[in-house]
Amino acid sequence: MARSALRFASLVVACAANADAATWQALPPLPEANGGFICAEWDGEVLVLGGTNWVGDEKQWLAGVHGFDPGTQRWHSRAPLAQPLAHALVGHTATGLIVVGGTTGSVPFTARLVAEAGRLGAASAPGLKTPAVAAAGGLVGDEMIVVGGTDDVANLAGLRREALAWNWRTGGARPLPAYPGGPVGITASVVMGDEVLVFGGASWDANAQTVVNLSEAHAFSVRRNAWRRLRPLPAGVRALAAVVLDADRVYLAGGVQTGGTGFSDEGVIYHLTQDRYTPATPLPYAAYVGLVRCGDYVYCLGGEDKARHRTAAVYRIRIDELTR
Repeated sequence: MARSALRFASLVVACAANADAATWQALPPLPEANGGFICAEWDGEVLVLGGTNWVGDEKQWLAGVHGFDPGTQRWHSRAPLAQPLAHALVGHTATGLIVVGGTTGSVPFTARLVAEAGRLGAASAPGLKTPAVAAAGGLVGDEMIVVGGTDDVANLAGLRREALAWNWRTGGARPLPAYPGGPVGITASVVMGDEVLVFGGASWDANAQTVVNLSEAHAFSVRRNAWRRLRPLPAGVRALAAVVLDADRVYLAGGVQTGGTGFSDEGVIYHLTQDRYTPATPLPYAAYVGLVRCGDYVYCLGGEDKARHRTAAVYRIRIDELTR
């Protein structure tokens, strides 16, 4: 496992010489320390909703909704959600956002949230009935592709490999071919074209009663209704964050690596057409973060930076600085 971590580190060592040229800009922090939240670009702003943090030894499940205006560089708070929500899936529709899956902290979230026309709220139409906490996936057309996940973020032994397509317009669901790598959760996943790309994640070793970090990567094509194998990550990583930079590139960073000593700040670029990874600028801090592209910038938001702790830190960097 140590050799795997060294191979991963070798990908990013080239960035160290250019650290001064590639600089993350510190921004006003989140209104509250947060991790496990849902984040996306919406109406030209960075939206953060729900999540978790800790007060002493007690985990808090959050219902706050906050927007960051890149022009004024200020956060503003909207009306909170009707219930806490974390570890959910979000996708861009033609008119806004759709949020499904995740957990309220006590039960899986089975409704859905819709953000459009400047408003965010629960929709009356049915949501995703299958528990999808810490699942991989993304919206392709009218269907949210949902891969793996569990019924409780603390129940990693309950991770699944089943996949389904849930239609956000009709509320109907259909089964898909199962994830090729077995039960999976806490992955990085993005949508590129008609495919959902899934990188790394966690599984559960029942014999050793421990979490296992995964290095494998796969892509599911809605058009072909089939999975294909991608080049594996250089090392097993769970809680990796991902953001699409353009039609060919994905920035992957952070998380917890096999053979490492805790949370990582390391980053790589995955090139879809070449199926390869190249060095990238590391995160401004080591954590399981949220990443959002808004305009010409990638925003690094909050996250879990150590056990039972969340950060409120916020940074951004120009996209062209990620690969210098």
